Amino acid sequence: MLRLKKVKFNWRFVLAFVWFYGYSSIKRGFYYVLSYLALPLSLMFFIYIVSRGHLIQYAILGGIISIITGNALTAIGDTSFFKLELKLQELLIAADVTPIEYLLGMGLGNLLYSLPGLLLYIILGFVYNVINLIFLGLIILISIIVMIAATSLAYMTGSRVSHMRNSWGVGSFLSVILTMLPPLYYPYTFLPKYAIIPLMISPATPASILLQIFMVKSSLNYELLLILLFETLIYLFLALKVGKWEE
Repeated sequence: MLRLKKVKFNWRFVLAFVWFYGYSSIKRGFYYVLSYLALPLSLMFFIYIVSRGHLIQYAILGGIISIITGNALTAIGDTSFFKLELKLQELLIAADVTPIEYLLGMGLGNLLYSLPGLLLYIILGFVYNVINLIFLGLIILISIIVMIAATSLAYMTGSRVSHMRNSWGVGSFLSVILTMLPPLYYPYTFLPKYAIIPLMISPATPASILLQIFMVKSSLNYELLLILLFETLIYLFLALKVGKWEE
């Protein structure tokens, strides 16, 4: 009689990979944190000077989303490196690690790696009276959703890259496109409606607009939240179906 093998979710691997991928990166050198903070802080300073402080709240919210999205997209290069150079992916396959466990471990690792920068922006948010405790809870929820979406996109792309030199270029390109064009550092009302629709391909777009609306109106836009959740599920589905796990 044929017995179906039970598939159990391995939380031990996920936590171990979070330590390996996230915590160890911070421990090896804090300049890693400074490197991903350089661009958001530079843009925040530029926006503060140009707007004379009037748009600083948008720059703070944009910095939070930008750090989450940008760091998650660095997994494009890391995925290719683990697969092509370290052959780590072959080892994980032999150990019965599933793609969803690998993807979740990488995403949470990036979230841990992003934590020092996020804490800095959250502190700035409280200093400038942008964030309160209720808003903070929403920011944490949105950050986790964006992390899953962006990591799924990164894994789907990185696992299909055939050579390491291409992965870093693709990762840098997508990071700029998906974090600079969407209305992260400026009010979404500056854009016409027809321009916002194509920008929705980036999970950062509905996330930033949702946070901006809550900041201004203190109300949650459930339509945008559903769009973000639906987009995240699509990217997760594509990552598991299109992403190259086994040769």
